[in-house]
Amino acid sequence: MLNIMQYFQKKQMPMHLLLLGEGALENDFAKICPISKYPQAISNTPINFPNKVLNKFGLKDNNPIQKAREDLKIKLLSQNFDCIYTNTIATAWVMPELLSYLKIPVITHIHELEFSIQLYSSAENRDFLFSHTTKLIACSQAVADNIIQNHHLSEDKVEVIHSFVNNEEVLNRAAVTNHIEIRKKYQIPENAFVIGGCGNAEWRKGLDIFALLAKNLLHNLDVDIHFAWVGVRKEGDYYEQVLFDVKKMGIENKVTLIEPTPEAIELITCFDIFVIVSREDPFPLVMLESALLERTIFGFEKTGGCSEFIEQDAGQLFPYLDIPAMSKAVSEYKQNPKTHLGKRAKDKVLTQYSFENSILKIEKLLENLS
Repeated sequence: MLNIMQYFQKKQMPMHLLLLGEGALENDFAKICPISKYPQAISNTPINFPNKVLNKFGLKDNNPIQKAREDLKIKLLSQNFDCIYTNTIATAWVMPELLSYLKIPVITHIHELEFSIQLYSSAENRDFLFSHTTKLIACSQAVADNIIQNHHLSEDKVEVIHSFVNNEEVLNRAAVTNHIEIRKKYQIPENAFVIGGCGNAEWRKGLDIFALLAKNLLHNLDVDIHFAWVGVRKEGDYYEQVLFDVKKMGIENKVTLIEPTPEAIELITCFDIFVIVSREDPFPLVMLESALLERTIFGFEKTGGCSEFIEQDAGQLFPYLDIPAMSKAVSEYKQNPKTHLGKRAKDKVLTQYSFENSILKIEKLLENLS
């Protein structure tokens, strides 16, 4: 979203950002346009007795949150917006209120597949959002198909505009990466053949599957193989469960779990194979980054955008969660590397999935609203 807004800032397009929560990029967004924050009640804040009585009988509402929302309404109505651009299904809960007074077209940009749609929105709110959507942008064909099939939007309302990364930045960072220093810094053996993954350590991303793949491979391959996953917050039930399995399987010395780091690109350049073991992933940006770095990508079918990108020529696909099949292919690749797959993957990103391609489609969509 930041890149999109920076592009339209250069085009001198007036914008106003409504934040529904806190975020690390807030200061970056504030440099682009005015920001408002949706007022939300602080959990466990007591309401005093007089206000409880008044509220009960509908005589008065002294709730400061309600007052702040009324102020926000006045502020937003004064802006004369041409449209609302909502950037995730997780905003669905606030749309009934906003659209009760902002009677303007809605562009809904969906980056989620069905598991996440169900997780981050109620049926009532998402049905409301979809029924009031003027045009829906799907970040991949997999997302579009799911919206059309499971949420009954007409095909003419849905447009696929693929997610993108900053190609130039990725390539520039890779060009100056010292592989030996990066491996040393993150305790990855210098001469090991490395299978890597990247993403939030959660069930949907499949860190547990990554551990099972490691066990399967280490049972069959020699000692100079290592596994590294970037993006593991070392806390919470899921992390503890995966770590429990890793230790029980006796592979803790062969698996490096790396906390979220700004050096993810540099780490991916150290991987020999990049695996996408997600159960569901709409169009993983780290897949595009890995492709730009000419990593050979392995992934599972029926998981989302992975199949859409890899197809027959930019990596290898395996039946859903077929760990033995992926393990066998990794073993074969180690013996006989197919570097042409990585080269083709890079070419695909540069020619088909660039920022320029996607932003021009978004710009045209906005122009057609007027």
